[in-house]
Amino acid sequence: MASSISQKLRRYGVPSIVVSAYHFSRSRALISWSARVQFSKKITFGRRCVVKPFAVIQSSGGYVSFGLECAISSFDHFSTGEGDIVVGDYVRFAPNCTIVGGTKQVRDRSKLIVDQPEVHPNGIIIGDDVLVGAGSVILPASRIGRGAVIGAGSVVNGDIPEYAIVAGAPAKIIGYRK
Repeated sequence: MASSISQKLRRYGVPSIVVSAYHFSRSRALISWSARVQFSKKITFGRRCVVKPFAVIQSSGGYVSFGLECAISSFDHFSTGEGDIVVGDYVRFAPNCTIVGGTKQVRDRSKLIVDQPEVHPNGIIIGDDVLVGAGSVILPASRIGRGAVIGAGSVVNGDIPEYAIVAGAPAKIIGYRK
C-alpha cells in the first residue's frame, strides 16, 4: 500500500517545473512544463534531450533511458511495465507516438486482467539515429536497429534491422537507407 501511494505521489504529485529543473540540472535536458514526466530515478535523459509539451513519460517498474540529444514530440507517450525502454543517441520521435514497454496477459478468465502477469517484461530497445514517424506504435519486446526509419502510423512488433525503412501495420521493410 505504501509503495502504491509513493508511486502515485511521484507520478502525479511532483509539479512539472520541479521535474524539469531536476532533469535540466542533471543532464541539461529541456522538458516543457506542460509535459508529464514522472519524477523517478528510473527515468533518465542524456545531454540536451528535448521533451515537448503534452508528452507523457512514466514507469511502472522498468527503466526509461534516453541517449544524447533525443527529441520527444508533443503527445508522445512512453510507458513501461516491468520491461525497460532504452533509447539510443540522436533519436527523433514525431508527434503522437506510443511506446509501450509491457503488457498484461489476458487469457485467464478466472483472474482480473490487472492481477495477471506481464507477457513481455523484455521491454524495448531503440538504436542510435532512429526516426519514428508520427502516430507510430512500438510494442513490447521490439528491437529497432541503428539508423532505422519507422514510417508514420506504423505498428512495430518485433525486430527491425539496422538502416531499414519500414511502414505499415504491422511494420514491413520497404527499403534501406543508403
